[in-house]
Amino acid sequence: MDEKIKLRPGTSEDQEFLYNLKKITLKEYVLQVWGWDEDFQRSRHNETVDPNTHEIIQFSEEDIGCIKIEVRPETLFLSVIGILPSHQNQGIGTKLISDLITRGQQEEKNIELQVLKVNRKAHRLYQNLGFVDSGETDTHFLMEYLV
Repeated sequence: MDEKIKLRPGTSEDQEFLYNLKKITLKEYVLQVWGWDEDFQRSRHNETVDPNTHEIIQFSEEDIGCIKIEVRPETLFLSVIGILPSHQNQGIGTKLISDLITRGQQEEKNIELQVLKVNRKAHRLYQNLGFVDSGETDTHFLMEYLV
């Protein structure tokens, strides 16, 4: 990985950063699907997001995003990846996902994720990296990378 890009363990002090990251990166898509209720979103985030399960993406020691990978018996599940807009389109997300694919190959585990249907940019990125649609819900495409 680029020497300026590092991952550090998330801590409880990252809760606000993670909320703001979600708001900045996902609000436009959440608005399209469900609408955005600030009080509901903050409450739900605080109830369901454990920062200790995330890794914080840093660029030159600045927090710029997060990634959460759930290790499951048969698969690796990319639960969350988000990067601040100021650092998007620079290959950082592609590099992290490529590293995850390499890990999956080494561990002989497929990689799974879900992406909001309205987030066409992310869906296209995953397709370009070799993920295929494996199902869908009303709101999400389910995708997998087969090793």
